[in-house]
Amino acid sequence: MRIALVLAVMLPAAFSAAALAQEKVVASGCPAPGTESGCLVLRSADGRVYDLAGARQRPPLNGRGIRITGTRASRFSYCQLGEPLVEVTWEATGTLCPGG
Repeated sequence: MRIALVLAVMLPAAFSAAALAQEKVVASGCPAPGTESGCLVLRSADGRVYDLAGARQRPPLNGRGIRITGTRASRFSYCQLGEPLVEVTWEATGTLCPGG
């Protein structure tokens, strides 16, 4: 009976985590250096931070805004800052970033 109860509690959580990991993310903001050497993050307009280590091509740090599309990663990142994304693509938006 205990095993059934544990499975009843754990299985929905496991499926929720798997679904979350496959969730697409679209955000706009300004790319910035991460806290670790070589890391890059996006600080979005709504205050969220995304880890862009999974970007296919790194966006330039030129003071211009970008729009990213990626998939939530179900892993930790060396960069240790922001929500890790994989399969990240980006495009320039033409906006200026604060201080840029």
